[in-house]
Amino acid sequence: MPSLLLEVGTEELPARFVEPARAQLEGVLRAELDRERLPARELRTWATPRRLAVLASGVPDRQPDTEQEVRGPAVHVAFDRQGRPTAAAVGFARSQGVSVESLERRSTPAGEYVFARRAVRGQPALEVLRELLPRAITSLTFPKTMRWAGYDVRFARPVRWIVALLDDRVVPFELAGVRSGRLTYGHRHLSPGPHELAHAEEYEPVLRRAYVLADREARRAEVVRQVQARAREVQGEAELAEDLVDEVADLVEWPTAFLGRFDPEFLELPEPVLVTVMRHHQRYFPVRKSAGLVNAFVGVRNGDEVGLDTVREGNEWVLRARLVDARFFYHEDRRRRLEEWAKRLELVTFHEKLGSVHEKVGRLVALCGWLVQHTELDASRAASLQRAAALCKADLSTHMVGEFPELQGVVGSIYARLDGEPEDVCQAIEEHYRPRGAGDRLPASDLGALLAVADRADTLAGFIGVGIVPTGSADPYGLRRAASGLLDILHDRRERLRVDLAALMEAALQAYGGRAEFEGAHRRLGEFLGDRVRAWLLERDFAHDVVDAVLAGYSGIPDFVDAVARAEALSEFRTRPEFAGAYEAFDRAYRIWDKQTRQSPSPLEQPAELALDRALGRSGPKVEELVRSRAYLRVLAELGGLQPHVARLFDEVLVNDPDPQVRARRHALLGRVVNLFWKVAHLEYLVVTREP
Repeated sequence: MPSLLLEVGTEELPARFVEPARAQLEGVLRAELDRERLPARELRTWATPRRLAVLASGVPDRQPDTEQEVRGPAVHVAFDRQGRPTAAAVGFARSQGVSVESLERRSTPAGEYVFARRAVRGQPALEVLRELLPRAITSLTFPKTMRWAGYDVRFARPVRWIVALLDDRVVPFELAGVRSGRLTYGHRHLSPGPHELAHAEEYEPVLRRAYVLADREARRAEVVRQVQARAREVQGEAELAEDLVDEVADLVEWPTAFLGRFDPEFLELPEPVLVTVMRHHQRYFPVRKSAGLVNAFVGVRNGDEVGLDTVREGNEWVLRARLVDARFFYHEDRRRRLEEWAKRLELVTFHEKLGSVHEKVGRLVALCGWLVQHTELDASRAASLQRAAALCKADLSTHMVGEFPELQGVVGSIYARLDGEPEDVCQAIEEHYRPRGAGDRLPASDLGALLAVADRADTLAGFIGVGIVPTGSADPYGLRRAASGLLDILHDRRERLRVDLAALMEAALQAYGGRAEFEGAHRRLGEFLGDRVRAWLLERDFAHDVVDAVLAGYSGIPDFVDAVARAEALSEFRTRPEFAGAYEAFDRAYRIWDKQTRQSPSPLEQPAELALDRALGRSGPKVEELVRSRAYLRVLAELGGLQPHVARLFDEVLVNDPDPQVRARRHALLGRVVNLFWKVAHLEYLVVTREP
């Protein structure tokens, strides 16, 4: 069985596109081959900044023959009263290439129809792939795409060559003016090519000879190996941040690491500044020993060792210029205390509709005061929280953050520490930006968590309050990310610093005052945060019906921490044997209960009525107490005890009695059952499969 090679050569792809595109190409091609009845035994993929490639081994040389079944006209249309075929039947048979006599009658949910069975001969793989491969290429998606040279095709970068081989045969097609063939290209400078591929299986060795390490994992491992080897030349160890290793691996095709140095005088700069300049701006790996950073770094060149000394010298010059700037900004900033920089926030705009950052800081101080009243902070930590709130945005007006915006919060904490501020204040200033994105660390301290909560609450209340709500994929102010971070922190601190989300957002709205443009803000916030709570729960693998059942109990902004507790309890309870009885009690009551009946118009008389009333009387106070302590699993277990009493009511009396007074009092009883369950969740949203 032959091997299929597809390589798409492009201009340099952004590093962040490379790995997702590789994984996507593998999935797309596998799905297309399966759909066309050409399943591959094995797929292997490669990706570099200039190419995406996949080798599908064990692809059938042709599609298997198959039989296709086609539905035709209804029987009463295909045959007349005497059973003779009509023109409709004859025409249908002719169109399918079968005889009228071979048509089959068959009953379907829509009635009786005629069907034709016809043999479909499999097509050679080469013919199928001519249509399949361009379809697979154009189905790839990227964060941003472009068009070029007047072609309708959109891709991450212009396509410059395509290799498409089935063993040694070219799969011919054309895409965006590029014809597929057997010519690939090597490293742009070391061995540009073209290089001819005689067979699909030759791909990787040919590229290696052309100075292209196509396997991403092998290239990544080579980057790590070389970087650490260079760091050991100064008896140090490279700081290998995973995201930087990934980025560098996706920026090069033939990695060669080199060791560079900078003047030791720059080590006076705070370590986060040095690391940011090297890692984020220059893509260098800092080198450290046990005592801290040393005046060395490791860079990675996309090429070989020829002229490496010149490359090293050029990178050292660039780094020195960046460090000179950083040192200048640092010394300029330190001419003022951090609280003096805070006064300059009046000149920094938060948003044109929401005023300055100075105004935002005032709201944060007020919101932190509200949080102090609703959490168990002692007076000392409360004062530290207020101080941190007053200083947390001060570094936005500094020269250092102006040049290195990714250091906001970090610079503030460094300057606060140098000013002699309490350590918990400094830590809160740095941590209040966490998490900066999905997977980032959460604040480690209570004060950092509370300040981060206040910051995000103020942002959400402000932007959504004035009607700036994310739509579709558009979220230019990162409001979804802010909401996710807020929920993550509230969940992380649910035991020590429990905060009601709805009350928090009400306080955040009040901090803005009675602005006219905030009309409808409560409704918009409720819809937005309700959606984010739902998304948060679903991302944690809570079942859709459990999430629906829990959130149905809230109007407006849900109490997030409480909703999570309810979802956890309901998810656990539905796995227990006693769930069946509890659900039966609820379901039977809910299905027949007249939702308009709330009170019993006449006294209870029948033994079954009285028994259920007594059971409800016993369970009601227990449920109320357990709900107050949020022991929802115990609430559900308690309510399961109502099942025999509900069943007895249905067995011994007619709930829908002809007498309206009797009917109403029995419905009122069932309403009490339903309302007790609703104190945990609306179980009517659960999807429960009943055994026959």
